[in-house]
Amino acid sequence: MQVFASVAIRRRLLCIYQHAPTPGAPGIYRHRLYLSELVRRGWDVDLIATPINYMRGTVPEPYVGRPYVRELIDGVVHHWVWASSGVHRSRGRRAMNYVTFATAAALRGATLPRPDVIWASSPPLPVANVGEALARRHRRPWILEVRDLWPESAASVGWLREDTLLYGALERVAHHSARAAAAVLVPTPGLAEPVLQHGARAVRVVPGAVSDTQRPPEVRSRMRAQLNVGEDTCLFVYVGALGVANGLQTLLDAAAAVGGDDGMAFVLMGDGSDRRRLEDEVRTKRIPGVRILPPAPKDQIPEILAASDVCLHLLRPDPLFAGALPSKVLEYLGAHRPFITTVAGVPERLAVESGGGCARSLEELVAELRRWASMSPDEHRRRGEQAFRYGSENFSVQANVTKLESTLDEAMRASA
Repeated sequence: MQVFASVAIRRRLLCIYQHAPTPGAPGIYRHRLYLSELVRRGWDVDLIATPINYMRGTVPEPYVGRPYVRELIDGVVHHWVWASSGVHRSRGRRAMNYVTFATAAALRGATLPRPDVIWASSPPLPVANVGEALARRHRRPWILEVRDLWPESAASVGWLREDTLLYGALERVAHHSARAAAAVLVPTPGLAEPVLQHGARAVRVVPGAVSDTQRPPEVRSRMRAQLNVGEDTCLFVYVGALGVANGLQTLLDAAAAVGGDDGMAFVLMGDGSDRRRLEDEVRTKRIPGVRILPPAPKDQIPEILAASDVCLHLLRPDPLFAGALPSKVLEYLGAHRPFITTVAGVPERLAVESGGGCARSLEELVAELRRWASMSPDEHRRRGEQAFRYGSENFSVQANVTKLESTLDEAMRASA
């Protein structure tokens, strides 16, 4: 009698994600977390990205002058390709960055081993074109991820006007890509309906994940000493992009309004197009208690969050943001910290349900800051543990990767 051994068939995924952070760089690590979990489940994964750090617009030293670097990180084969830098200097430089990455990614992807399925993560929109082109090249299905709705989000922050030819062209690209992909992934439920309106055949919600990044009390004490913040002071921390869409002007106005209260301090950590203006305003208006720090490596973020009592999530008022689930919120929950948001909709629901708060106006934010500053340290800790429990129950890595894997398998079966 013959016995045939059962051999597991490995599947291969090609992911194009322009802004994957290099090791230790500030940025969003959601894709690497999920891709490395797929590797543990038996997938072979190639990731094409550029080493340019999106927050700073610069290339980390190990990658300077190198048009291509192949690097194995957490089981994922990273293909770092060249793209023009200086992304925040002008719209022209930003457009050139998008075009040069799309070109380099398409060339690199065309020469890699044939994948079973392709995942293209947008924005920027040209990445969707790369995904579709590589799907034709390899004769394999592709899925599109829409992390931010373009061109609508560009119009909401004043980068584009809806009555321009460029807006119309980008809208046609976005709608074509949504229709062409086998399925569309979105990181938050609020994006599902708009993407369906773009023409997507199927939409799957795969949000970010919450990991336990709590640090011991001695880290909190050390970090607060470095920041010169006393134990009796309520420290509010914002970590993330310092761009025009982030609404940080409201925070500076609120900090100025409570400036006479020695029981509050504010730390903003990050980089972006609005950073220099914010620094100038803090300096010229002499807003007390506010420090703006440069972005830190990923493994240092939990330490600055450990120093905090309450975290902050701010965005400019716009209905487009009502369905957003920013990755910084998940970092806050993983650090056992409650957060205050200025955004109605999904962010408000998450903040309130996890023990935090919401402030939709400057006046409400001032009142909310004073309310949290009046709480005892024990109450801050209790709210922080509530936040972590909420995050763990609603955003686990395993559940999210199972959703992702199911979507990839469905696309492969449909094209078989």
